[in-house]
Amino acid sequence: MTTKLQQVLGIRLQAYLLRVPVRLQITAMGCLFVVVVSLVTWMIVSRSQDEVIQFEALKLAEVVASQSASARSVYARLAVSKLKADGFGASEFSGKLPGHIPLPAQFLKELSRSSRTNTNELFSFRPISKWNLAPEQGLVDSFQRWAWAELEAQSASAGGERVNWQPVWQISNDSGARTLRYLSADPATSASCVNCHNELEKRPDVIARRIANGIEPGNQWALNELLGAIEITIPLDRVASLAKEQTRDGLLILTGISIIGVCGVCLIVFYDSARTYATTTELSFQANHDSLTSLPNRFALESLLDQTISASLENRDAAETVTLMFLDLDNFKQINDTLGHETGDHVLRMCALRIAESVPAGGFVARLGGDEFAIVLHSSSAAVVEELAREIAQAIDEPYEIEDYKLSVGVSIGASNYPTHADSTSELLRCADVAMYTAKHAKLTYACYDPELDNNALSTLVMKDELRQAIADDSIQLHYQPKYSLATGQMSGLEALARWQSPSSGPVPPDTFIPLAERVGLINDLTASVLKKAAWQCQSWRKMGFDLNISVNLSAINLHDGTLVDLIRQTLADTALPPSALILEITEGAVMKNAARACSVLSVVRALGVNISVDDFGAGYSSLSYLNRLPINELKLDRAFIKNASRNRKDAVIVSATLELARNLDLVMVAEGVEDAASLDFLNSINCDQVQGYFLCRPLDPVELERRLPFIYRFRPAPENHPASGHDSAADTYKAA
Repeated sequence: MTTKLQQVLGIRLQAYLLRVPVRLQITAMGCLFVVVVSLVTWMIVSRSQDEVIQFEALKLAEVVASQSASARSVYARLAVSKLKADGFGASEFSGKLPGHIPLPAQFLKELSRSSRTNTNELFSFRPISKWNLAPEQGLVDSFQRWAWAELEAQSASAGGERVNWQPVWQISNDSGARTLRYLSADPATSASCVNCHNELEKRPDVIARRIANGIEPGNQWALNELLGAIEITIPLDRVASLAKEQTRDGLLILTGISIIGVCGVCLIVFYDSARTYATTTELSFQANHDSLTSLPNRFALESLLDQTISASLENRDAAETVTLMFLDLDNFKQINDTLGHETGDHVLRMCALRIAESVPAGGFVARLGGDEFAIVLHSSSAAVVEELAREIAQAIDEPYEIEDYKLSVGVSIGASNYPTHADSTSELLRCADVAMYTAKHAKLTYACYDPELDNNALSTLVMKDELRQAIADDSIQLHYQPKYSLATGQMSGLEALARWQSPSSGPVPPDTFIPLAERVGLINDLTASVLKKAAWQCQSWRKMGFDLNISVNLSAINLHDGTLVDLIRQTLADTALPPSALILEITEGAVMKNAARACSVLSVVRALGVNISVDDFGAGYSSLSYLNRLPINELKLDRAFIKNASRNRKDAVIVSATLELARNLDLVMVAEGVEDAASLDFLNSINCDQVQGYFLCRPLDPVELERRLPFIYRFRPAPENHPASGHDSAADTYKAA
């Protein structure tokens, strides 16, 4: 029973200590330490002090006994002996006899009287003896009788030999005061002393007093026999009191130092605790908040959703709905790549502030990373959520004035609802992400999660990961479509066209996966892969004797990539492809998004000897002003004009005028999208420089192209005069090959 009670008390004590803050525990332990140290020190010092006082008192008593005996001996040797030699002497009646001094015993007795006053009562001594006639110098109390008996026992045990006298002492409590009483033997140390005492015992008055006191008279002593003793009395309490006062002062100082030390430790502990608390708070804030915008991060968002959904599941009667909104900024990457991360960070902070100001009280705003944000609303209707999405979109659409720039970004917002669309945090996040991608693909500002669209949106998410893996594995394939020179009748070059076989979706068209690569930040890696692979392939065919160039398409994002020029330079060095054999194709739209930047980058590229071509000319801005500024070599007229040029007069005029413009600007014109013989004959009739299209040759994989290259490299026979020849038309000439 007792053991069980102790276990219970021990458990309760542990539980109590766990609830007490660490700082209070340390403070209490510090105070307890001071008390324990002080008490233990007091006990040790007090006990040690008593022993020291006793030891020092014994030493003092020994010194007093020795010095008093020595003083008497000196007195007897010097004073008494001198007077006797002069005819005088010493007598107990010296006061009545001229020329006599007191006996040595009287001298010692007088010296003992003066010790009581001259030593401030720290000690006193007096001669005593069993044989002394003076009552105050006899054996008057139990200690004296006991101590004398001890000395006599020492004499008896010597058996007639010289006695090695040992002092006898005792600490007694006289009237409640501790006193050291010390008795040291005072034997007859000289013959004169022995003779003096023996003569004294023969006097009649002494004999009568001995008989009156019950002592046998006529005792005769021998040398070194016990005649008397010197008793030293030392009051210990006074010395102890003084010592304890000193000890108390020392302990107070020690306690003060200990308290100061404990206070110092406590201050250090409190400071360290405060610093630890501040550090922990800061780390906790950093773990739950975004460092750029100070908004809660994804971890904090997921924790909030977990808590809210768990609370709703536990209390279904009071369960509330939760709406999660995903926001993804549009065109933000272009700002980041063009103006740098510092400007991009500034835009993100401003966006975060505008979003937070738009969200009503009780809403929760978080930054998920990059240009993505999230909002959590409680018990909000679909109409309220949609209205909030419009307000946020309007706030974000407002221009951002940063330095000398006035920037603008858009936003795509998707929303999902608990418990309508999902019953867990992960599912709610996924549904909101799907809705956001739905809005982005549909060019909408806001979209609510729709299960019917989930598969398409989800396939896009899967496709993004598969595309990233395909680029990493270098599994993007290239097909090549030839371009022909109508003047020479032979193949002038090839255009590299990316092809991708998705593991889950099969063949994916370029106009699907290339915009996806631009959106998710993979376009630079994709371009690098295509450029290197195309350059290697072209150089291998050139080594086979085919004088070909290779065209590679660039994205607008590539023009703002700071590594583009280095990539081109390194590719040419690695493949040994002549710079003039490489043509980089850009669209009008890519140029016009930032004409100054495009012009600067392309000028550096052109300085390397690489050729620049404007793809899909006429289909975009159709601004002719940039043709003067850009270092281009080639125009590729959009297929929309070529398709109907042989049947539509206006299209024919546009094609002819564009060809004339190109010639006047010393540019090569390529007509792409040649799909039939009529289009080819028309282009041949106006002396177009180069043509490309399915009618001439569809895109081929490298193996098939290499197999057919000797047969399709040249028109047969080559035209002698362009366009007139021995053939009816360019189409017939090509078919004859």
